[in-house]
Amino acid sequence: MSRRGAKPKVFEQTELYVEGLGHDGRGIAKRDGKLVFVEGALPQERVTVQIRNKRSRFDEAVTLAVLTASPSRTEPQCPHSQVCGGCSLQYMHSEAQLELKQSVLLEQLRHFGGITPQKVTPAMCGRSYHYRRKARLGVRYVAKRDEVLVGFREKRSGFITDIKSCHVLDSRIGNKIQILCELIRSLVAYRTIPQIEVALGDHQTALVFRHMESLADQDIKALTYFGEQQNIEIYLQPAGVDSVHKIWPTQTDARLSYRLANFDLEMHFHPMDFTQVNAEINQSMVTRAVSCLDPQPGDRVLDLFCGLGNFTLPLARSGAE
Repeated sequence: MSRRGAKPKVFEQTELYVEGLGHDGRGIAKRDGKLVFVEGALPQERVTVQIRNKRSRFDEAVTLAVLTASPSRTEPQCPHSQVCGGCSLQYMHSEAQLELKQSVLLEQLRHFGGITPQKVTPAMCGRSYHYRRKARLGVRYVAKRDEVLVGFREKRSGFITDIKSCHVLDSRIGNKIQILCELIRSLVAYRTIPQIEVALGDHQTALVFRHMESLADQDIKALTYFGEQQNIEIYLQPAGVDSVHKIWPTQTDARLSYRLANFDLEMHFHPMDFTQVNAEINQSMVTRAVSCLDPQPGDRVLDLFCGLGNFTLPLARSGAE
């Protein structure tokens, strides 16, 4: 809260021409010779901006209006894309996004590793929406509205974005944000649930509810009933990661799973395990990695940070150790 009598902060507005794009997706412009990083702007655009932060070496701004649009600009599907931190560049064509990410990777290799690849394969691409299978959603009770918000945090902020659905999350959860808000508000512990971990397999969905205080029996029953009605596995996390445990369904210890069809493998995982967020791209990555390595029977392969064996087990199918 601001101190009594303090003057409200006035943000300066100006027009800028955007010359480039930073590694974090912000536009790069210059004003009186000083760099300005502009949220929501693309190269070749003239924009009206609001200067939000002034530093010694650069300023930070947000786009208020696009006066001259880049050929790479597109209309985002999500109305919250400029605010929500769940995704950054929905206003940029997916092809241009891939070019940006590839250029950032190549620059990092050159700058930090002194490496320039002899060959760069085409970037992999998949669906732009409803692909994300792993996420951590924030939860916050807003007393003034007597509502619970569930979603990603706002860009460069600790606030939770007020969304009713998510266009990036797998639709099995992305279309259930509103009912998750209503579910948590109905609980006795609605003030003490700070986050929900989301994990999806090919045919299963799991939610892990972090709770800061012990849950009443009626809350556990409500969460169990929600899981039964929505066909979602329900886990609770009262403390650290080791405390995560399933409360529905209780009659099976079956894990989530995804299939690597090209290698006849079924990968089983716990909702807190690391898995790739994009299942379609993961299939392509594994296939390409095995193809490039071309392991032969008797070869020995070292897979650092192998996790579930997402790459290791397909490599082993070739007869490699």
